[in-house]
Amino acid sequence: MAPSAAFFSDASHFTIQGSQFTATQTTSIQSLAVDPALEILHKHQALEATHTSKTAANAAKCKPGTRAEAIKDITRWAAARQIEAARQAEDDRRVDAACQVEADLQVEVEPSSKSSVESVLWLRGPAGAGKTCIMREVARICRQEGVLAGDYFFSTRVPGLDDEAPFVATIVSHLITVIPALDNPIRETIRCNPTIFKQALDLQVEELISNHTAIIPPQTPRILVVDGFDECRDQSQRKHLLDLLHSLVTPPHFFRVVMASRPEYDIRTAFDQPPLESMTKILHLEKYEASGEIYEFLSEGFARIRKTHPARESIPAEWPGQATLHALTDKSSGIFAYPSTVIKYIDNPRHHPVDLLDHVLKPPPAVSSGHPFTELDALYEIILNPPDTDIPRMKRILHLIMMIPRLLGTVPAGSSPSHRSKFSFMPDFIDPYQMTNTLLSAPQLDGFLSLRRGTTEMTLCDLHSVLSVTEPIPPSPCFHNEGYETMYSPGRGPWIYFHHKTLEDYLCSPQRAGNLYQAQDDTCSDILAVCVHNMELWDRESRSGYVDYRKKIVKITLIFSGPGF
Repeated sequence: MAPSAAFFSDASHFTIQGSQFTATQTTSIQSLAVDPALEILHKHQALEATHTSKTAANAAKCKPGTRAEAIKDITRWAAARQIEAARQAEDDRRVDAACQVEADLQVEVEPSSKSSVESVLWLRGPAGAGKTCIMREVARICRQEGVLAGDYFFSTRVPGLDDEAPFVATIVSHLITVIPALDNPIRETIRCNPTIFKQALDLQVEELISNHTAIIPPQTPRILVVDGFDECRDQSQRKHLLDLLHSLVTPPHFFRVVMASRPEYDIRTAFDQPPLESMTKILHLEKYEASGEIYEFLSEGFARIRKTHPARESIPAEWPGQATLHALTDKSSGIFAYPSTVIKYIDNPRHHPVDLLDHVLKPPPAVSSGHPFTELDALYEIILNPPDTDIPRMKRILHLIMMIPRLLGTVPAGSSPSHRSKFSFMPDFIDPYQMTNTLLSAPQLDGFLSLRRGTTEMTLCDLHSVLSVTEPIPPSPCFHNEGYETMYSPGRGPWIYFHHKTLEDYLCSPQRAGNLYQAQDDTCSDILAVCVHNMELWDRESRSGYVDYRKKIVKITLIFSGPGF
């Protein structure tokens, strides 16, 4: 081949004859290996527990201008505590340095006096009052202002978020992004102790945070946002977490905590006693006037229905009228769950909105007025008794939607192995630690209950105002084991879950739900009976009388918790 000019681009005054030249080129590709420590951390964190998760992105948000006073009070408190915590951290370092001088020079140094300060803010309020919307907005503002050290949103409706196990890993995962000085030390700690997230949370805090406080700059994000604390189901875990949060707001940590929950007895008691009593500011959400905001919410919701409903041509321009808006606002009693449910119920393309509003406004028969959710219960009574619906089947499905995720989600990812005893009925080859995403779909319930495909969706089709049913995803291969055929998921979704925890509270109360109430023991017995029935069917299906139950159990496990679900 002719020599390329590139070979001798800088050469001159020479001649080459009778030679061949071959050009070769080497391309080096450098792959960036993932740090095993980060892999461990990410495996045990719960991204869905943060305000930037997909769940949060699709959830209800504070309408601009609503809950503004409460949000302003909380963010002002957070800003003041951020400055205060930074100063205290700096003072603490000076005291430590002075104590070292005292030791070295054998002189007496006057210690700094530190007054007791508010280190925790507790926003308390009833279910459905909009606490989570407020806290997501608070977390967003704190992140925007550069003071958010971490956030965690407990939830009984998202699998795995009703347990303490992922709490520290999730907070630490955010800390290393906002406090770069902690990145390498935390990674090294995880490398040295790769099972740390299966150990006690106290140890996790000590090794991952406490041992590295000396290198945290004073001017660093200090605000921790924790929402839905009452939705951590285990009261002993809640007490444990309060102890952890107390340790994080005291020297040498100097974090500050903004927390929201319902005023459950154990939580109230903890904040009424030392050590939290003297360091906590309590905000009562019900003291913030919300009627004007609820009125605007309803007004805009009805305006949207008038413009978008298929029957919009027959809806009067002045509908529903100011008197009706004021009446609905009064019925809300400051709880946003009521107007939100009203709008969802009326915004149904299958029915005329004027008729649906009449159903809402019709005085419910024999409804007690002895509790604050009377109007909400009356609305649930209307919604949960749709015409031409198999009510017993609907009741059964609703209680299964509540109970099955609880049973399958007993051992969330990262839990202590001591919880495995709860799964003693499972063979060793099924790993309950993978059973975390346990939202149910309509096809799963149809298959589990041996119903004709589509029965669950038809049964629940008029409950869109209280239930969310997502779009389905086509079936896909989800499991393969040597010696067994590849198994396919029955399609992912459509997932079904409740819009408001108030509906779960309603269905679990015999006084409120009436004929729709079912005891949890009865629901568990129903699930057990269905499982026995399904295994009997498998037995009859086998020609030889022998059934490979290993394969069958894998299949039923996949139905409810398969990879990719």
